[in-house]
Amino acid sequence: MIKNATIYRIAPGFKPDLETMEQALQTQGFIVTSPTQEKSVGWVPPRGDAHGPLVEQSQAWRVLKFKIETRNVPGEAVRQKAQEAADKIEDETGRRPGKKETRTLREDALLALLPDAFPRQQAIWVFVNLDSGWLVIDSPSQGRIDEVVTGLVSTFSDLSMRLLQTALTPQTAMTNWLSAESDDDLPTDFFIGRECELKSGDEEKAVVRFSRHNLQSEQIRLHLTEGELQQPPGFKKTPTPTPPVATGAA
Repeated sequence: MIKNATIYRIAPGFKPDLETMEQALQTQGFIVTSPTQEKSVGWVPPRGDAHGPLVEQSQAWRVLKFKIETRNVPGEAVRQKAQEAADKIEDETGRRPGKKETRTLREDALLALLPDAFPRQQAIWVFVNLDSGWLVIDSPSQGRIDEVVTGLVSTFSDLSMRLLQTALTPQTAMTNWLSAESDDDLPTDFFIGRECELKSGDEEKAVVRFSRHNLQSEQIRLHLTEGELQQPPGFKKTPTPTPPVATGAA
């Protein structure tokens, strides 16, 4: 199940077969970080099988998985180790290191601490439908999405894609779904889950989160209808809160 879909349109002309796509992915396969490497990215088998294929076919969709591994060293630890090295230089030579030398000391401190940093991994699903021209990345993080896009265009030199622009924003659409009073008003290709986050559009930016909850209840509709009244034109009183919008409802 896709929980956080970011959808792109693939430009016409990108039609690699499975073998061609597999060969391209293998050139950018994931390799674990070395002891002194901060980050490593690349493609891994979607099923998780060692030495398995890097692309799987599921009906009209091709399934990929992009892995990101990072070693994070706390900045305070780097500064402290660099400071110890700077103090030692001052004790031995009677001078304080300059800006350039201090920068070098911090770089050396980072390299010294990286082998002890615990590597963290994150895998991101990518779904490609060449028949319809869709590409879907499943991640809530814009930074991670950007890394996947960079990985895609680095792997496939003939791939061109653009973010899907809809006539109705996802927030507005999902808010309408939660406000629906009849099943006829609900989308046919999506279903309402049991978690959502409502955000107020006023200055206070109030947030209400629901988990394992019936999202088609009167309680949800009440939250959506609060603050819908607007001030008449020409009045400059305290602004009336704008209706909240829903995120993550589908």
